[in-house]
Amino acid sequence: MGKYCHNKSFLEIAPSQSCSHGWRSILHGRDLLKENLGKSIGNGQTTKIWKDSWISLDKILKPMGPIKESALDLTVADLLTSELKWNKQRIEELLPDLAEQIQCLKPSSTGAEDSFIWHQTASGIYSTKSGYFAATSHNHHTQLTRAEGEFSWIRDIWAGKFSPKMKTFLWSIVHKAISPGSNLQRRGMTSATPCVRCQDTENEMHCFFNCQYAKNVWDLIPLSKAVHLAAGMIFPEVVVKFRRVICLPPSGFSLNILPWVLWAIWTARNTLIFEGRYQSPEETTLKGIKLAREWTNSQNQSSGKKDLPQSQQFQSRAPPQINLDNDQVTCKTDAAWHKEKLVAGLGWVFSGPKLESPIKGSMCEASIGSPLVAEASAVRSAMCMAINLEFSSLEVLSDNLTLIRAISGITQAKEIIGIVKDIRSISTEFASISFAHISRSLNVEADNLAKESLRFSYLLY
Repeated sequence: MGKYCHNKSFLEIAPSQSCSHGWRSILHGRDLLKENLGKSIGNGQTTKIWKDSWISLDKILKPMGPIKESALDLTVADLLTSELKWNKQRIEELLPDLAEQIQCLKPSSTGAEDSFIWHQTASGIYSTKSGYFAATSHNHHTQLTRAEGEFSWIRDIWAGKFSPKMKTFLWSIVHKAISPGSNLQRRGMTSATPCVRCQDTENEMHCFFNCQYAKNVWDLIPLSKAVHLAAGMIFPEVVVKFRRVICLPPSGFSLNILPWVLWAIWTARNTLIFEGRYQSPEETTLKGIKLAREWTNSQNQSSGKKDLPQSQQFQSRAPPQINLDNDQVTCKTDAAWHKEKLVAGLGWVFSGPKLESPIKGSMCEASIGSPLVAEASAVRSAMCMAINLEFSSLEVLSDNLTLIRAISGITQAKEIIGIVKDIRSISTEFASISFAHISRSLNVEADNLAKESLRFSYLLY
């Protein structure tokens, strides 16, 4: 990378005419990355208002012009006050149509740097799986399409409710990776082109649908509605037609049975070719339904065993037992959120051996985009109050497990990256601090404070 990125960053460098094939391949992957890359705002200093995707955490969204020449190089930091709060007047001047959406973003109050996020995951962290899906969507122009008549790799294959083996089998058919006669002919094996049953040219559509044997099998399948296949139809179009077609009783299977029947027809064909043993359409039909039913039953049985207890570290727990640290203060936090007004009430309760009685606090905060952001803001506000009260040892409890896991670094949630960075920064002000999950039933007092604060906010917003 040092050979090519002298004056520009990796995300901005263009391929030179003399660069190697390997470097061109890397830049091709880089371009795919850029199409799904966004920014989470910290202090806003490294994010360009007009060039970076920072307003939405889920998709590429860049502000549109007209742009004054003096504003071309502005960063998001230019929309923040010196206290790292949104400058509402400045936002209204530059981006009035996006003002509400921008103010729901929560920058870092401690000045943490901006972060890159990957739009394709809820955490904002790149994964190989999401990268593959993004690449497939890019190459085939089928990115989670909502169009009913358009084939989607994710919706119709990889997200289908059937076994991984069947998904791979469907993938092989669409990619012509299986070997009916037409595919063998393309590879130069001209003697293997006829259908073994009727001697017609054998391709995917003939083998699975148009051959009289396949038609007999499909006639025996109790489908919820008839599937009419037009002449010249290709296999992906058939997959789309089967999206809403399910099996009726007494088959014992109520999902999309397409891949199972295709597999039964294919194995019956291979048995006839390689073993000389004929299976009747009735036998093939029963085999497809049986395989589908067995897989469904196995999924139902295994799902009943997945309710394993959470790791001991994050189980909802009873109030702390006798604490040997007399200086430690326990802080329970909670939040209440109003979806329409985008306002949250924050509440917290401090208690401990050092305190004669619990210390309670609450506040309301506007432009809160989700319950998770509200919960994270409650923890941050409570910690700031703990510093003002000069507590040196603090145990923070929240009934939001997602938040606790994000603070602990086990997972990440892109909508609270800036707040979590603040929480970690503020944590350095304490001699000791810990974060733990607590059940809602043990957090009633903080919950009531948050709800009361939210009710009060109706008078303000």
